[in-house]
Amino acid sequence: MTAPRLGAWPVAPPPTPRRWLAPVVYCALAVAGLLVLGVIVLTSGPVPFAAGVALALVPVPLIVLGLLALDRYEPEPLKLLLFTFLWGATAATLIALIVNTAALIALRVAINEDTADFLAAAVSAPVVEELAKGAVLLGLLRMRRRDLDGPIDGIVYGGLVGLGFAMTENVLYYSAAAVENGVAGLLGTFIVRGVLSPLLHPLFAAATGIGLGYAAVSRWSAARRLLPLLGLVVAMCLHATWNAAATRGHIVPVYFLIMLPAIVGVFVFAALDRRRLRRLMRRILPTYVQSGWLIMADLPMLESLKWRRRARAFVKHAAGPSAAKAMRDYQVAATELVQLHDRTERLQFDPSAFVARQQSLLHRLRAARHAFSVPVRPSTWR
Repeated sequence: MTAPRLGAWPVAPPPTPRRWLAPVVYCALAVAGLLVLGVIVLTSGPVPFAAGVALALVPVPLIVLGLLALDRYEPEPLKLLLFTFLWGATAATLIALIVNTAALIALRVAINEDTADFLAAAVSAPVVEELAKGAVLLGLLRMRRRDLDGPIDGIVYGGLVGLGFAMTENVLYYSAAAVENGVAGLLGTFIVRGVLSPLLHPLFAAATGIGLGYAAVSRWSAARRLLPLLGLVVAMCLHATWNAAATRGHIVPVYFLIMLPAIVGVFVFAALDRRRLRRLMRRILPTYVQSGWLIMADLPMLESLKWRRRARAFVKHAAGPSAAKAMRDYQVAATELVQLHDRTERLQFDPSAFVARQQSLLHRLRAARHAFSVPVRPSTWR
């Protein structure tokens, strides 16, 4: 039998474990990160470097929490989230450092220095950096298709790869500012990059992620080819606009007229998609109550993030961490079941593939539900 397909993207079977692959990949990322950080230490010195690292880490936890909050109905695998972040912080940064430096040198040889610096910042850097960040997102779509199956997933993974890239890049900028202008230069650069614009690199990469996410759920072959390219072009254009404004000293109007509305738009889009998912749950999940796979009393809990959180806390208190994990699995399986129906309705999913995936999710639901025996009616834990 042919492999099930979702549109033109194959839904891959669970990957065969390769115990050697993960250590090799993470060692390669570690080497890339050490090379980048080594260059920064050699060019700035250990004290500015340490100050740069400390300031670069400041916004990271808050942004990570914000990105993860966008996808709380179906949390992504922690290993993939970590890998995406590390790719941005190490491999993508090393690629950008090498190629951007080579491009700047070539431009300075060919034309005058001022024009070369502008072109390197406004043209070369956006193209190289967004390609380097987008490579890992395309890899996720190809190899972990079920983990990047919509625009919200694209925002989360794109935001994390952009955040990793921005963190390492900020170490470079902060260290250079400390060397050139002392504490005043360091703090000024931190205000611009760490306080006012820490979401810009996540925004740029999220544009690529949105394009890939929509391509993953599009029924039209032309859209599946063009949407990733469109997302990448949008990312490059936003990046180029910001870099050009920074080079010419126009960051304030560009930030407030273009970048900030784009950031707000991404979060509004995520909120609207969450509301759409809740409507789908209200429509689809009751059919599984009628067939005996779900319990009517569970439906309000499954539709509400607040009640999901309270249900996990109650089950953990009543029956321990393993029961709480089962509750989380139950909630995620229900979400994936709803998303399966949504993709099927929009993409004309292969019936045999739909049934196979549906049965797998239903058995996950039943197994998880049997793993906790305490009642989860809201009246018992509200």
